[in-house]
Amino acid sequence: MSSTVVCLLSLSAVCNVDSMLFFPSASEQNYVTFSLSLPNLPELSMCLWLRVDTSHVGTLLSYATHDNDNQLVLYGHPVFRRLPISSLMDSRWHHLCVVWSSIQGRFWHYNNRRLASTGSDFRKGWEIPGGGSVVLGQEQDSVGGGFDRAEGFAGQMAGFRIWDRVLSPSEVEGVAEGRGVPRGVVLGMEDIKQVHGEVQQVACECLEHCL
Repeated sequence: MSSTVVCLLSLSAVCNVDSMLFFPSASEQNYVTFSLSLPNLPELSMCLWLRVDTSHVGTLLSYATHDNDNQLVLYGHPVFRRLPISSLMDSRWHHLCVVWSSIQGRFWHYNNRRLASTGSDFRKGWEIPGGGSVVLGQEQDSVGGGFDRAEGFAGQMAGFRIWDRVLSPSEVEGVAEGRGVPRGVVLGMEDIKQVHGEVQQVACECLEHCL
């Protein structure tokens, strides 16, 4: 049985997602901002549930500072070698986790609890600076702005969180199965400041209620 089918069969047990965001279309006006920023991060883990109905994913997250508007960008593209996402574009919920360690110079990408890809010698010794602007659904070309419709996200997100450390494989599995929230969360759905444009936020503690 594929991991996708397992996830679909177990949606009723997946809780601790807080809420769901619905982006009806890719647009300069459709994005989400937060009341908090990020601290300095030599390591991070970022996880969320994702459902996409189109052949284009676009920007899930962008983090911009005054020094660099591309400090951190999670952009889905079907031909991107290191973070393949073509399997996500099937109108079904998938759990995605990206984990990175500056200390080790490595990243890990999990899709539906399973390790999908990994890499080494990736930004070793670099630290993501804190204090910038976090946006979901659009790519920032300036702090809090400079949006482009072509880079926007259309679909649904739920259970988005960022941790200030590397989650273990068992912790990633636990998050994907809704078995609690590991320590070290620095940003999550509860920190959303405003949904812009036509984005809708729906409170749903369990994923089955986010449909």
